[in-house]
Amino acid sequence: MLFKLSNKIKAYGICLYKIEDKKIEILLCKSINSKRRWGFLKGSAIERETPIMTAQREFLEESGIISYIKDYEEYFEQKNKDKDIGVWLLNCNKLTSFNKYFKNGELKDEYLSMENSEAKFFDIKKLPKIKTKQETLVEEITHFLQNKSLSR
Repeated sequence: MLFKLSNKIKAYGICLYKIEDKKIEILLCKSINSKRRWGFLKGSAIERETPIMTAQREFLEESGIISYIKDYEEYFEQKNKDKDIGVWLLNCNKLTSFNKYFKNGELKDEYLSMENSEAKFFDIKKLPKIKTKQETLVEEITHFLQNKSLSR
């Protein structure tokens, strides 16, 4: 059962990122139903699940990656007419066995959920087409990460 407030779907997820040598990358996925647009690993809450618990569960279901709520960073949200999307930042350095899941910046097939056709890291300066309901969200996150990188 989907969790709805005021007839609006709420979806939560994770923006996994990495910063190496002044290059910032974020993990995006392309769903089976999407031909050309990318977005974050996320999904809708189920009954009695908090937003942050939803993000953790959906990230695990869609990537096979175990993450810990204590490691989540800033929260970003894009409100849309029929579906709000919220994501927490997660630095890949907080994950154990990060390299186990990825090859050449792509999530290995054995960890990819049946909902997605691909999941891979993109340089924030060379992003693919983003899903409309996440465009502002991606823009805010990339701006934030650029400033974070500069302050290091």
